[in-house]
Amino acid sequence: MAVNRSDIIEKLKEILVSADESNRSKLAGITEQSDLFTDLGLNSVNMLYMVIATEEVFNIRFDDVGMNEFRTVGDVASYIEGKLK
Repeated sequence: MAVNRSDIIEKLKEILVSADESNRSKLAGITEQSDLFTDLGLNSVNMLYMVIATEEVFNIRFDDVGMNEFRTVGDVASYIEGKLK
């Protein structure tokens, strides 16, 4: 099943909202340019949840990068795209 970038972004939005329910209003406006830390206010626990959920949803592994390499939602989407190819 081919997954396009907009599908990836939509799934990431769902994952990010579930990672931090207390920030639902802030997370509603997520774009590819949204900074995971400054715009969305994610902490290390939220990031860990995002990694685990993303691995499960997309059936991939974050095995060749550090989480500090991702600053924006678009960075994560690009990584997922690369892993799905």
